[in-house]
Amino acid sequence: MRFKLVTVVAAIAALSFAAAGPAGAQSLGHAKPAQVTGSKLFATLLPASAFGMGFTRGSWGNTGNKLATTRAKDHIPSLSCNYFESHVFWGFLGDTAGAALDYDNPNWAPAFPNTIISGYEDVLQFATTATATTLYSQERAKYVACRTFTEPGPSGTTAQVSTLSVSNTTVSGHRAFVVTELASIPGYRPLYFTFLYVYSGTNVYSLENFGGTTDKPSVTLMGTMIHRIQTLYPHK
Repeated sequence: MRFKLVTVVAAIAALSFAAAGPAGAQSLGHAKPAQVTGSKLFATLLPASAFGMGFTRGSWGNTGNKLATTRAKDHIPSLSCNYFESHVFWGFLGDTAGAALDYDNPNWAPAFPNTIISGYEDVLQFATTATATTLYSQERAKYVACRTFTEPGPSGTTAQVSTLSVSNTTVSGHRAFVVTELASIPGYRPLYFTFLYVYSGTNVYSLENFGGTTDKPSVTLMGTMIHRIQTLYPHK
């Protein structure tokens, strides 16, 4: 029943990579923040099993073994609601590295609606904290603007997606926001998308759940993911 599309780039070579000096999540005085590659970010993401017993890995991807160009190929303010909300982006928004993993629950049906059907985790790394802040703010503004839109549903149906709330919060002291959306599909019970976005240093993190309840993604798991990824960067 999952119809949210997680975009996985078929040809990583199509990305325009650029060599970058040392430059991540912690500022080192006047030096550029450290940067790591997409493949390293991906290797540090939480395993699918962290999200539930029996959960399996679905689609996945990352920007590879080199830092990507900071030239953005997509600009969130100009994207349609359908396109923005049915894709996971990495390597296209000016991020120097990114990684995403889609997780699926093959045994969701017996416990529905009190269950997660699927979801994803992702992280985008930027060259500066200013760029990361801008992207975080643009994403929040886009969810606020996209109050109602349609997208393809299962078995040839059309789903109407309505934003129920966009609210600010914090995760381990970092700025964050939560989005709750209702997906109405003819012939199906109500379904919900819930998103948790966190800004920390030069990185923007997100988790998404798709299922029968409005339970938001786990703050604990988000904190664990952030901690795991921050271990990749040098600290004072």
